[in-house]
Amino acid sequence: MQEVYMEIKLEKVSIDDITSINNIQKLAFYESYEKYKFCPAYETTDEQLISFLERADAYKIILDDKIVGSIFICKQGDRRYELNTITIQPEYQNIGIGGKAIQKVEGFYNDALVWTLMTPETDYRNNHLYEKFGYKRIGLNIINEYLNLIIYEKKII
Repeated sequence: MQEVYMEIKLEKVSIDDITSINNIQKLAFYESYEKYKFCPAYETTDEQLISFLERADAYKIILDDKIVGSIFICKQGDRRYELNTITIQPEYQNIGIGGKAIQKVEGFYNDALVWTLMTPETDYRNNHLYEKFGYKRIGLNIINEYLNLIIYEKKII
């Protein structure tokens, strides 16, 4: 799909959104689970997501009044934040929604000096997206024989 002009909104996730968010995660991360034999976002239960909300900020990504994804932010320390899980419903992927969501959510945390994230080494589209938005590779986390996660960092100057 080609990127089109669209305006997305980010709104805080509520308990009422959890099942929808989890269903989108299962759709979006099924291929990763099959490929890597491991994917916490795919294996997460509604109860685990509710528990995660206690230690993370979660935003639903809305396009045309429909939830099309989510983004979770974890505070890692003084002025350090992690883009923990970014999920876009498969039929809305590759049209610029993820990039717009990253830009918007980074703007919510204007005290941030450092952003981090991890993504599979072989997910080249994700790698390209994060590098396009200023993230630099700083390490590699070996999960299993199928999966290595690139550790990315973005410093705000």
